[in-house]
Amino acid sequence: MLQSLAFEVLAVMTKVLSFLTVALAVQAAAAQGRLPFQKKQIILKSPTSYEKRILQSDSKTGEPVYYDPKPRLVLLDMKSGKYALRWIGYDGKEKTILYQRHDAINAVISASVSRIASGQYLYVYIIKNLASSGQDLSEFALQTFASDVKAAPIREGYVGPFSTNREMKDGTWISFGLTNRGAVVPGRSIEFKVRSSAPPGLVECRIAGGRFGMMGVGEEMPQELENVLPIYEDWPKGYTIGPTDHLMPLSPTERVKYLAEGLARFRKLGWITATALGWYERTLRSNNLDEVFERADRDFRTGNITSEVYDMIQAIK
Repeated sequence: MLQSLAFEVLAVMTKVLSFLTVALAVQAAAAQGRLPFQKKQIILKSPTSYEKRILQSDSKTGEPVYYDPKPRLVLLDMKSGKYALRWIGYDGKEKTILYQRHDAINAVISASVSRIASGQYLYVYIIKNLASSGQDLSEFALQTFASDVKAAPIREGYVGPFSTNREMKDGTWISFGLTNRGAVVPGRSIEFKVRSSAPPGLVECRIAGGRFGMMGVGEEMPQELENVLPIYEDWPKGYTIGPTDHLMPLSPTERVKYLAEGLARFRKLGWITATALGWYERTLRSNNLDEVFERADRDFRTGNITSEVYDMIQAIK
């Protein structure tokens, strides 16, 4: 009994240490500048109530004979987000399906925008899968608000529209899905590109780590077990810049207002230092664009603003 208790205490301590390691890694990334992708605090648990299954009909009465499938969710590895979905099958044997949640990943995104020969904007996104991650990066979803967005193809993956869901319902989303061979391992980065005639505005983005899909076992798992699994809620969320149609008809003065209204958010995202924030808040209110353009060149070189803020300023011209 004492050995069992000691094992349980050790297991709890291991989980706590794993959580602290991830938290410290995320804080370290934030301290270096950009805010990492943020995660919801989702705790997966076994279903607390469930229906018994009909095994067969009684040969005499014709009434259904029920059995208890005992569905449960078992954590296998916290760092990689792996679980076992287990239940008693119709044949009386325990069934197991392996499942991997998609938020055991720590990553940071950066973006830059430039004009190309066609007059369109070329958006370049770089996602760094931090060394502290427990998963490979397997998918990137980008929100846009433009009608002519074209994504560049990627090696070892696919690009296409992302289906609307309750987590990603506003705007038009583009998915960059990576094959198992193309997935980005912890410590490595990957680049994605899109182009559009629309100038840069603030947009959302999501990532997913780990592998998709589950290997079947010849029968459906209990519905209550499937219901405890998140659907897109576990995709870490971030912000970046992306094509935004409604900025196209705006005058420079109106674009300056849009930029000024976003400064506080940019600060939280790690895109601008506290000192630079105060200066831009004051100067943008005065609408002195020549001074803003000159200061932006210097601030970008010295790291007081990131490429996101710098390129939004340049798009005002």
